[in-house]
Amino acid sequence: MNDESVGSLLAVIAHSLNDALRTMMFADKRGWGPDEFEQLRLLEETLDEAKKDFQELPALVNGRFYYEHDRNSVSLDELRGLATLFGLHAQNFREWMRDGGPINPMWARETIRLRRELHRAQCRAARRIHDAEQETPSRCLGALQVYRVQRRPEAVGAAATTPQQRQLHHRNSGQNNNRPRHLEELRACNETGHFERFGEKDIDESDIVETDIAFVCDFCDGYIVWEDLREMPSVRAGWQPPARDPLEPLSTTTTPTKKIARKPAVRTAAATAPQQITKPDTVTTTTSSTTSSTSTTQTQTQTAAPDQWQATGFARTSGAEKTVVFAPVAIANHMPPEPGDWLARILCPFCDEYYYEEPGDDEVERVRYTQDEGGFADLAAFQEHLEWYHTSLVPSASKCSVM
Repeated sequence: MNDESVGSLLAVIAHSLNDALRTMMFADKRGWGPDEFEQLRLLEETLDEAKKDFQELPALVNGRFYYEHDRNSVSLDELRGLATLFGLHAQNFREWMRDGGPINPMWARETIRLRRELHRAQCRAARRIHDAEQETPSRCLGALQVYRVQRRPEAVGAAATTPQQRQLHHRNSGQNNNRPRHLEELRACNETGHFERFGEKDIDESDIVETDIAFVCDFCDGYIVWEDLREMPSVRAGWQPPARDPLEPLSTTTTPTKKIARKPAVRTAAATAPQQITKPDTVTTTTSSTTSSTSTTQTQTQTAAPDQWQATGFARTSGAEKTVVFAPVAIANHMPPEPGDWLARILCPFCDEYYYEEPGDDEVERVRYTQDEGGFADLAAFQEHLEWYHTSLVPSASKCSVM
């Protein structure tokens, strides 16, 4: 059809899902078992997730008008194929209602697979719209979602150029203020793609040895592979949870200020929270000041070197400790793979922010460093670059942060 678009094909898919749901809702439930109720729940979740993607993804590509009326041939082919599969899936439920009997439990797995494929197809359609607007190769649209979380909230709000993006930023900022930054980064990564075990076939035993961990982006289908890793680290190297003051008052009512002497706690603080600055002599029990100091200490401890790209992991084969790239750092800076390739390329975020001085006619000019637009071919090359040019050390607990 000549009038097909992303919006029209998504409407066909939504109609098939509604048809399947109506069939299940009007069926006689007196003889239902766990499989029937599970199938009904999966259909409802699939429709809810499709609606959620349809509402949120257009905000990333200048609004719903561009998203609904997009006619990229690749996006239309993918959605057209999914529309056919969802139509056949809905036909199965109509035949089941007509014939009766227990439901086929394999249909639940098919619903999960189609839901996953629909989500990725919508993400890829949004990414193609984004790529068409870029003059030069840039970060993947999924990488930008993690990249914005890593930046300061003020910078994220300033970078939102459309009313939809600003509205999405204000809605999410109120929910994210009380969470540690690394949890927000990991949440954004899980919304952008998924982690999975990855390996290759052993030559001698002809078995697949899954020693690696790969991140697969839903927007570009690019892979980022961490080799020989037992589990993915969830925090940066040197991060410690904030230490709570045992004398912190539980009441929110302001009490008179008084000072209570206690024993120095420098040794304990150095062992538990190396990022924390402690005062060993006195502690103020005023609620307002204690809350302020606790908030400051928590911020200092949780952020823990914002330019820190290292994370500590363990090798799956030997169990030895190893330094790896913190997953959100790589995910936030990946680019779509080259045509015919499957590995995502990675840009260096530190080189993006590097300026050098160059003598001009009248004064010294600051010139921005320009890195290779193609990025690094894989994670190993990216980590080698970071180790050579952007090595940051974890701050020592014995040194004051001011000094």
